[in-house]
Amino acid sequence: MPKHLVDFRLFQYALTSAEQGSFRQAAATLNVQQSTVSRGVRNLEHRVGAALFERDHSGIRPTPAGDQFLQEATLGFDHLKRALERAEALQRGDHGELTVGVSVPFAMLGTLFERFRAGHGGVSVEIVEGTSDGCRSLVQQRQVDVAFVARISGNGTPRSLYLRDERMVLVVPKSHPLAGASRLRLEELCREQFILGASGVGPDLEQHLTKRMAKLGVQPRVQLHRVGLCNLINMVALGFGVTIVIGPPPRVAADDVVLVPLAGRNIVPVSAVWMESNPNPALKGLLDIVREQASVS
Repeated sequence: MPKHLVDFRLFQYALTSAEQGSFRQAAATLNVQQSTVSRGVRNLEHRVGAALFERDHSGIRPTPAGDQFLQEATLGFDHLKRALERAEALQRGDHGELTVGVSVPFAMLGTLFERFRAGHGGVSVEIVEGTSDGCRSLVQQRQVDVAFVARISGNGTPRSLYLRDERMVLVVPKSHPLAGASRLRLEELCREQFILGASGVGPDLEQHLTKRMAKLGVQPRVQLHRVGLCNLINMVALGFGVTIVIGPPPRVAADDVVLVPLAGRNIVPVSAVWMESNPNPALKGLLDIVREQASVS
């Protein structure tokens, strides 16, 4: 065995002996035989090539070389202890990184991530917005650990868990003739200009409108914009058209718009998708919360 490869227990025997002032007390502290400690220290001295302790009837004390060696060894053990604690925390999912894809509004996931961050505050979370198809592809490519998407379709879908349905809500200007309705049917919206986000849930909503209105013999007028939800709502207020949102109303919704729920099966199924082969411990911590919330939804 090369000289520099040393059993770490020998360092522990030497450090504890220096702290206790005797091999006997060190053995009691470590719950091993005194002979094990004394042999271990002699083995370490042999490998170091210097006497680490002076021994006499009154006990032991470090030699000058031993004192220097033990100071350096203590620093090394502190680093090793932190490294072991860090590795253990990463394995538990208490630290690390988690990348999350979303096609649904992140506000819908607020309670879930509040719980996750409360229990895993050392995990750095990055949010990546995209379409449902795009987020699912990122999961398969392992560019994101988990995604929350508006639908599940196609072959090769990663592992998925249905969470809940979210009702579609129409956003119209306050001056719109339908602004006073309590609920609306798609039949009443055939002539409307829809403006939707090109990312996020927008393409899913466009597909839904196209499919549902085809049964009415109508091709919906849809324009996709590469803007966020807040700007879409402001565009509605300025008369660009109407839009559709899901989940809780945006907190920053413009004062000049009205939100009207859509009646019937105008809902969006929300699911979580991930790869079972993903070894990220932080992912397991989040999925435990996701499964718990799904079971009570």
